[in-house]
Amino acid sequence: MRNHLFRRRLLATTIVGGALASALPVMAQIADTPASADEPTALEEVVVTGSRIARPNQDSPVPVSVITAQQIEATGQMNTGDILRTLPEAGVSTFTPTTTTFSTANNGVTTVDLRNLGENRTLVLVNGRRHVAGIVGSQIVDFNTIPTDFVDRIDVVTGAASAVYGSDALAGVINIITQKDFEGLELSTQGGITERGDNENYKIGLKFGSNFSDDRGNFVGSLGWRRTGSVYGRDRCDRDMCIDAAATTARQQTVGVFSSFIPRGTALVPRVGAGNLTRVVNDAGAVVPYTNAGFGYNRSAERQLYVPEEQIRFNGQATYDFNDNHRFFSEMSVFHGRTSSEIEGNPVGSEAIYQDQFGIDQLPDCRDFDGDGDNECRYGVPITSAIVPTALAAAVRAQHPGIADEDLVVGFRRRISDVGNRGNESERSMARLVAGFEGELTKNLSYELSLNYGRSDYDQRSNGDVMTGRFRQALDAVVIDGETVCRDSAARAQGCRPIFIFEEGGISEEAATYFTAATGLDAFQEQYIVNGFVSGSLPNVSPAGDIGFVIGGEYREESARSTPDPLTQLGLATGNITPETRGAFNVREAFAELRIPLLADLPYAQALDLNLAGRVSNYSTVGSTTAWAASVEYLPTSWLKLRSQYAVAVRAPNINELFNPGSQTFPQVGDPCEGVTLIGGKAAFLNTRSNIADPDVVLNSGVDASTIGDAVAQACMLDSAIAARVARDGGFALTQPEFQGVSGFNTGNPDLTPETSKTFTIGLLFNPRWNDWWSRLSVSADYYDISIEDGVGTYGRQVSVDRCYENAASFDPTSPFCGGIQRFSGGASVGALQYVNIRNLNLAEINVEGLDLKASYSLPLNDAFSAPSMDLGSLSASLTYSHLIDFSSTAFPGAAPQTFSGTVGAPDHEAVLNLLYARGPLQVTMGVQYVGEADVGFFDPDLESLLPSMTFVNAQVRYDLNDRASIYAGVDNLFDEYMFVAGTNGDIGQATGWTTFPDVYDGLGRRFYGGFRFSF
Repeated sequence: MRNHLFRRRLLATTIVGGALASALPVMAQIADTPASADEPTALEEVVVTGSRIARPNQDSPVPVSVITAQQIEATGQMNTGDILRTLPEAGVSTFTPTTTTFSTANNGVTTVDLRNLGENRTLVLVNGRRHVAGIVGSQIVDFNTIPTDFVDRIDVVTGAASAVYGSDALAGVINIITQKDFEGLELSTQGGITERGDNENYKIGLKFGSNFSDDRGNFVGSLGWRRTGSVYGRDRCDRDMCIDAAATTARQQTVGVFSSFIPRGTALVPRVGAGNLTRVVNDAGAVVPYTNAGFGYNRSAERQLYVPEEQIRFNGQATYDFNDNHRFFSEMSVFHGRTSSEIEGNPVGSEAIYQDQFGIDQLPDCRDFDGDGDNECRYGVPITSAIVPTALAAAVRAQHPGIADEDLVVGFRRRISDVGNRGNESERSMARLVAGFEGELTKNLSYELSLNYGRSDYDQRSNGDVMTGRFRQALDAVVIDGETVCRDSAARAQGCRPIFIFEEGGISEEAATYFTAATGLDAFQEQYIVNGFVSGSLPNVSPAGDIGFVIGGEYREESARSTPDPLTQLGLATGNITPETRGAFNVREAFAELRIPLLADLPYAQALDLNLAGRVSNYSTVGSTTAWAASVEYLPTSWLKLRSQYAVAVRAPNINELFNPGSQTFPQVGDPCEGVTLIGGKAAFLNTRSNIADPDVVLNSGVDASTIGDAVAQACMLDSAIAARVARDGGFALTQPEFQGVSGFNTGNPDLTPETSKTFTIGLLFNPRWNDWWSRLSVSADYYDISIEDGVGTYGRQVSVDRCYENAASFDPTSPFCGGIQRFSGGASVGALQYVNIRNLNLAEINVEGLDLKASYSLPLNDAFSAPSMDLGSLSASLTYSHLIDFSSTAFPGAAPQTFSGTVGAPDHEAVLNLLYARGPLQVTMGVQYVGEADVGFFDPDLESLLPSMTFVNAQVRYDLNDRASIYAGVDNLFDEYMFVAGTNGDIGQATGWTTFPDVYDGLGRRFYGGFRFSF
């Protein structure tokens, strides 16, 4: 390409500052080395992330961490998100291949969360422009779609940045700068595997580029393929992940605590006024008590811990210079990924197959349902069915003498492993196209106009689910002409075959074909953006220098749809009811920036600049919002810079938060009204408030005199459904099915308002120039304080119920606490909770406060050892340290604040040290990640324990064979460190199946990789 004014624009995406070239992370120096006389003066101004104004040096008015292409290569990582998640500024990601095996969607997705404030509060840009979301219905980007070998650098700005870049930048901005102006052909490959022989991974990349049209144009493209293998619990016995275990403390566990959903099935024998008996039909046909040790099912052996993935992608960029002042630019990205998750077979219980008249799951229950004075049993397999073993039918009869067989049932719990394990086959596609023009209108005025289109598609197919109606038909069988067949003749004609759930291997392939369901999810998100701005400078206004400015506007449309299969939408499979979600919004925005030099070239005031930014937005959903920022940069000398910013940012609710019609769940909710009664016309509680196995114990326990006139009791009696139950029974005593049958929906809320954050930062950059030794040192320290108000959240079901009936004044069926509560208005279960629905509200307050310290130093060893005639190479080091002072949140107004600082994922101290030794063609890098001690008591106070600090070391050796070819090899987690925590079922809050927090500590152990790069 020709040398002209576009060099200035090019440098906006290629120059990085700092004393280190190959250590992660680095910081910008206070000022560039002055240009030589033969260099164009346009090189003196660049655009850095955090502002659109071109600046006379590489500094940002806010703290920025920079990761270069060299640093990315030195990590050996294949996923950009995995690199970013090691930064101390990053929090715990919700979506990673190690944490999404059990997810009902988005398996294998990789996201990044800055400051632990949530991925939806981190804005991800590519070349300064928005990227379409990878989580449909949100603004969260999947970093799988951004390849490591097409990245020139990554800028990470923490703190409010909505005034410059728009909504979602409450925690900060991640700006991916891609490679440009490449000529030639480059082939790269890499392969790796863990020390335990799993998680094998490979990638091949081909980068190509060329100038054309007399060097006016340039095209660069990158084609890549990557595959990553799975990890199973059965292969990680040395980490206690191959056998089910339960935590006794955070660091101790009981091994062999298995599931009662077993492949041979357990029987639930109902009793009157008591809990169900759990029994097993053994190989001899006898009915024996179930014991965990004798019959329990080990789920861990079948659990996948890491979601395997395969992906292919293309990325390209093209530019064409019409003349020295105007250029066309374009970007294109296409991605297709495939993942396959797998976990143990589907656990199906009779409560999921047999529901009451309200559609609520019910366990076997025996009582006088029809009011004729005799008990009968419901909600289970009729013992008259031919699939019920003779001995099991006899065991049921023994509990209910005098009741006819036609009124007796038996429940069950069964692992449907006959049809294989459960899992999701998912395909994700993404296409993104950017086109626009940029140039210089005058010497002091430039412009940019761009159109940005993006679309993400998600297609998931799940196996192992069950159609409840057909399953129920296959459970009811008769013997005809010596053959056991389904009782329902219409079902038989459609292919129904009996299923023998109390026998291992009792489900044939033909039977499974009839009742198994291939559920799925089809979803997409589409994005249109038009963005334009002019930037420039106003000379001769301020004696301290030119005033820089930016004025621009943006229009954006987002639409999304997520459509489950018909069975899931109607609740005809064993999964929860999930209706279709669809929604859209648009936003019109105007933004501006000013950089005003106040002082320059004075004693103790080499520079003093004021930076202002503002953005006004109008959303079709939430109306108008305003974001603004003001910062000051002060250089008393050439080697010290002080900076501070105060910013107000906004986040508009996303499509899911606004328009989700409600996904069903079955929560455990304690009813504060349990045991309420009336005595002398006054509300009170009974002495025994709850006994779901025998409600008569409650009703006959007598009144607790100390509770007469109790505030909660009075509130409960204001509820007409509870009052009807008390009038009928003399008190409010729940049965086991009523206690366990509570359902609910989680819904969006179109009345949400935007979230708001306020960020204050103050810091310094120290880059002494006193001599060669000092000039190699760069140090920055920044204090930050971020507070978020009106955070989108929910009260939680238990909180809603408790607060609704807190006192007589609090009981209001239309209030936020009571509005989602629905009780049975009649029938045998009158007064019992039927639904407790929750919806998104603007409730939460979040505060995070801390200190970031960054330092880098490079040293030619020849100078260190006073050996100028020798080539000893050079040694470079960079350190990033983060101290978390406070991380707390208040879930809703009036709630007690919760403190998370010092807990897992938010330790008080974190650091990353990177070392580089370079000598000629040899480079040796070492990365050291320190995670401070952390408490896990926030998950379960009874398991409170302090996890010790831990250090992980990665190393790589790279050798340039010549100027065209290089080879490298590396080891991650060199010392095979592992932070063990107890339990395999998320006992301490970790991802299910793991005995560590794989999103915080390395879970894969020591692993090796190697590769080469060759240029043509």
